[in-house]
Amino acid sequence: MSRILLLTLMTGLLAACNNKPKAVNEEDRVLTFADFRSFFPEGKVYRLNADSLRRPLADSLAFKAKVVKQFLPDTLAKGVFGATEQPRFFPRALISRDEMLYFVVEGKTKAGSAAWLSLYDKKGTFLKRHLVARNISGKPRMGFVLDEKFNIRVSTETQRSTRDDVYAANPDGSLILILTNSNEPLNAGIYNPIDTLPRKHKFSANYTAGEQNLVSIRDGETPKEFQFYIHFSKDKGACTGELDGVGRFTSATTGQFRDKRTSCILDFKFSSSRVTITETGCGAYRGIKCFFEGSYTKKKK
Repeated sequence: MSRILLLTLMTGLLAACNNKPKAVNEEDRVLTFADFRSFFPEGKVYRLNADSLRRPLADSLAFKAKVVKQFLPDTLAKGVFGATEQPRFFPRALISRDEMLYFVVEGKTKAGSAAWLSLYDKKGTFLKRHLVARNISGKPRMGFVLDEKFNIRVSTETQRSTRDDVYAANPDGSLILILTNSNEPLNAGIYNPIDTLPRKHKFSANYTAGEQNLVSIRDGETPKEFQFYIHFSKDKGACTGELDGVGRFTSATTGQFRDKRTSCILDFKFSSSRVTITETGCGAYRGIKCFFEGSYTKKKK
């Protein structure tokens, strides 16, 4: 009887051992946003110039495919690398501010390197991404500085000039242009900061009304959005205005931009050959005697 009882107990113990849960392989573990944050070295300020992008990074530092898929937007490298290029992404830096996190992510291919500022809220929700550094053959070199006041200074170098654009981040992750410094020659024309962005949408184009008046429209992150840059000069340069941002299509032929920091509203009306703009309360971005209003003719590519 005791032998039968012993055999029964041993059988039960073996069965219990065989039913123990298997250890989770590190590759199969579900990642959290805290895990994603831990990949990035944290600091208070950050600088990245074009030359630094050419320096090799250890392959072991590159994000694995599942990290890219889970935490980085599909459109991160859109319009920067060729359609057939597959960049490897690397964590560069993390700067934390109140309710927003600034992640610097670098992408590398054989053609060159670029870096983006990817903005997230503290809960881990992705907001926007912005190209801030680039060293790719045939394209203007870019570098940036994120300072202690969270100003984002993007420097763009060409053979003829250097231009610094200073931005601040809105709560939704979009950027607002607050200052421009440039050593461009006076006859160099208008510098368009979004000129190289994708323009596949039927309304994505440059629209002009004379040499010093430009409305540039480019593709947005989603089909419902568009990026824009406006520069105008009136009364022989006595009154100027400049503004860039992200608008939303409100119908098949209309769109609207609502500024997060001021009461500024811009309304866009598109046709096959022009765009017409009207404004409400955009005095913070123009002179007193001129307005973001008028009709601009679509230029051929």
